[in-house]
Amino acid sequence: MKFMFYKKKIIMFIVMVIVGMLFNPMNILANSFTDLYISLTLFYGGLLMASNMLWAHEIVHYLLSGHFNSLSFMIGIILSISVSILLLRKQLLVDGNQWLKRMISHHSTAITTTSKLLENPDNFKNKPQLFRLAKDIVYNQNVEILSMKSML
Repeated sequence: MKFMFYKKKIIMFIVMVIVGMLFNPMNILANSFTDLYISLTLFYGGLLMASNMLWAHEIVHYLLSGHFNSLSFMIGIILSISVSILLLRKQLLVDGNQWLKRMISHHSTAITTTSKLLENPDNFKNKPQLFRLAKDIVYNQNVEILSMKSML
């Protein structure tokens, strides 16, 4: 019985990591589906999101059941978030290809947001430098994405 409880929790956590990876804002804002890659950095971000979702779920569950131990939860929350942030900041096991995969998505997001800005001429009233910068960003990011894809 206890094994099934933990099996359910592990499956729930794995699903949360996958959801965290797929619905990362960088992925949602990608300019093209072909600019999306699975990378370790994306996985680490998914771990961070999943650990937050799991802790929120557990806190609500134990608060409602009346068995809330704040010290245990604080230690667990601090530990899981610290490990996730450490993985993200140190880029553990991230090599050149992993880095390229994440940078392509990052650059693609810049194209999407800047292109949206360029759609409205009112954004550039009395700001010709901003207009030139936005045009340059779209052009340069496209060039860099092509360059990075050729290196993979």
